[in-house]
Amino acid sequence: MDKEFTLEEIYALYMQDLYRYIYSLCKDSSLAEDIVQETFYRAYFYVETFQQEKIKPWLFKVAYHTFIDYRRKEKRMSYTDDLVTMPAVPSHISAEDEYMIKNSISSWWNLLESLAPEKRNIVILRDYYSFTYQEIADMCDLSLSQVKIVLYRARKEIQREMNKELD
Repeated sequence: MDKEFTLEEIYALYMQDLYRYIYSLCKDSSLAEDIVQETFYRAYFYVETFQQEKIKPWLFKVAYHTFIDYRRKEKRMSYTDDLVTMPAVPSHISAEDEYMIKNSISSWWNLLESLAPEKRNIVILRDYYSFTYQEIADMCDLSLSQVKIVLYRARKEIQREMNKELD
């Protein structure tokens, strides 16, 4: 029998992922905190109705819809220059290669910010958080083919911009 998780355990498991996800969409740390708080407030009422394997996509969906609701209310968004957490680079890589990897990741995040929020959302969910296409479709209320098409086009757009930077 599967163990039931409390809201505190769910919060401990997913709070950081949700915060990074929402922050990557809005670039406003206080707004990201508010949206994460609202997401867990909503989760409080529904936590007993979800199986553990379904709660993470649901939390991301609620967070995304809360973000969209806020964006609709507020026409202007405030961007800050907080740093995106870079993944650790293996120790056997030279300093030069490490610089190139970090520079590529930073460039990818910057190019990602130039995408429309809907495209950015799908790329982040798939390429950063590794959600399945079906989970993304459910979270974004899109068909599976729409998710694949948007992801393909967004990746092509990023690749085109990266190629321009290299020229």
